Amino acid sequence: MKVRLDEDFEIEIDDKTLDNYELVEALAAVDKGKTGKLTDAVDILFGDAKPALFEHIKEKKGYVSTEEVKNSILQTFESLKGKKS
Repeated sequence: MKVRLDEDFEIEIDDKTLDNYELVEALAAVDKGKTGKLTDAVDILFGDAKPALFEHIKEKKGYVSTEEVKNSILQTFESLKGKKS
C-alpha cells in the first residue's frame, strides 16, 4: 500500500504489515511507556522503506528526529484508515 506522509514524500507499506501481531505488541508496549519498543514498531511498520523515511526526515530536520518518526507512524495509520478492513 502506498502511504503519503508529506506532499512530496510517499512510501510503500507491505500489505501484511497491518496484520502483524508483533506490530500490535510493539505499539502497545510503547503506549505503556516502554519507549525502547518504538524501534521494533518502526522496523515492522516501515520495513524496507525505513531508510528512505529516515533520509526524508534528515533532509527536513538535519537529523532523525524522534518526534518526526512518531508523527510518521501516526500519519501512516491515518493514511491507511479505511484502506484495509
